[in-house]
Amino acid sequence: MATITNYSTLKSAVADYLNRADLTSQIETFIQFAEADLNTRLRCREQIVRSEATSSAEFVQLPSDWLEAINLHIGGGKQPLRYITLDEADTINSTQIYIAPNFYSLMNGAIEIVPEPAEDIDIEMIYYAKIPALSDQATTNWLLTKAPDVYLYGALTHAAPFLMDDQRIPAFGQLYLARVPALPEESQQYLHSGPPLTARP
Repeated sequence: MATITNYSTLKSAVADYLNRADLTSQIETFIQFAEADLNTRLRCREQIVRSEATSSAEFVQLPSDWLEAINLHIGGGKQPLRYITLDEADTINSTQIYIAPNFYSLMNGAIEIVPEPAEDIDIEMIYYAKIPALSDQATTNWLLTKAPDVYLYGALTHAAPFLMDDQRIPAFGQLYLARVPALPEESQQYLHSGPPLTARP
């Protein structure tokens, strides 16, 4: 079996494991399903993205690869924005306790700045981004380079409904579920490694 280095060799590896000529046309779908599942499970340092956007009144469109916020603040390192629920946003907007933007909420694919700023403002976002999807045009990404086995066993796990009584199905699922948590654990160790910060006199 060839080493998995890109989209093509990943599909070949999945086909070799499946050993089912009738499933060849389904392999891209199995990989797509694995990516969708991994986007719900993984929060790794490689997914951390910094982006900037300008509001339109109180709304900022979410980036297309948005998964989860880490922190948001007004551009230029100014006021940090704290997440609140939509109900809390309605309460703050109706009571007018705050004059300047202090909070944000999420609705309909957009960030709502609360309360509404007096003019459009720049927002800096740090967030977890989706895994870049593999395709014939985008043949590799950070996850395939770092953990090709996760892609392989993820695709094989999502092929399970077609494999029926194949006794390898539990093994594929166990390998996948055992390997996936190791990636965010490694990221946390990396992000928090090194000596603690100390104050200088």
